[in-house]
Amino acid sequence: MNPDKLILFDYSGTLSLQAVLFGQEDSLRSALEQSGFARLGVTPARFWEEIVNPTWEEGSTTQVGYRQVMLRGLVEGTGFQKAGAEPASLPDLEGIVADFVNSYLAASRMEEAWRLLLRELPNQRGLCTVIATDHYAEATPAILRYLADWDIPALAAKEAFDTAQPAALIVANSADLGAHKDSPSFWQPLKSGLGLHELKDILLVDDFGYNEQAGDAYGERKRVQQREDKTAWLLREVFSVEPRIFRFFLEKGKKEQGYANLMRRVALLMDEFLDRENG
Repeated sequence: MNPDKLILFDYSGTLSLQAVLFGQEDSLRSALEQSGFARLGVTPARFWEEIVNPTWEEGSTTQVGYRQVMLRGLVEGTGFQKAGAEPASLPDLEGIVADFVNSYLAASRMEEAWRLLLRELPNQRGLCTVIATDHYAEATPAILRYLADWDIPALAAKEAFDTAQPAALIVANSADLGAHKDSPSFWQPLKSGLGLHELKDILLVDDFGYNEQAGDAYGERKRVQQREDKTAWLLREVFSVEPRIFRFFLEKGKKEQGYANLMRRVALLMDEFLDRENG
């Protein structure tokens, strides 16, 4: 039987608060210092403006990966070597990038409060649950590993395509699908590959980039609103269902305090969604 209900969870800023807290100025500066980026003259501002923002499109829609686009930014960028310092060798730069990316991924675990909620979902009859994220290629195996640590079965989207409906969460990453969530090229393969042709209800829990740090172009307010509007429209167009959308927006300056409140609201909404499914 094909699923008739679909739950969609965003990852960074929604399932993982730490992924965005990592980008706070003090935390980011510490990570830049510990990895060796700071020795090259990379400040938090330059990190966003000269490394992340210019390479985000390629890094999040291809298999190139965070490490490679970051390394290229260092090699091709100007002014990353402090005056009077010996130029860093390519192996040194590779080590710096690897240390930084590893620390970011290690910090980007899901919040513990999601564990019980997510564990209930793989075996729900008629339900497909997808973690849908705009992210780098390295995020897919990391998310799968974190779910495995919680004993939650999960598959990358392309592994689940054209198979019997798996009793597992699906991880759909823009880097694997070649398009962001505000593109039909993200959702159409999920519809066909996961057999989502008979949906009657969709629940989307997403921050649309709202919770990202200042400096990260993905979180610019105009883009957030455009992304929300486009995603809602695409879900209607692709699945012929009016989605229920929970905007996982954290109050600025009170992210950790507000997270628990949003989690309680999501839990209630999921209970209603699943009760309606089984009723």
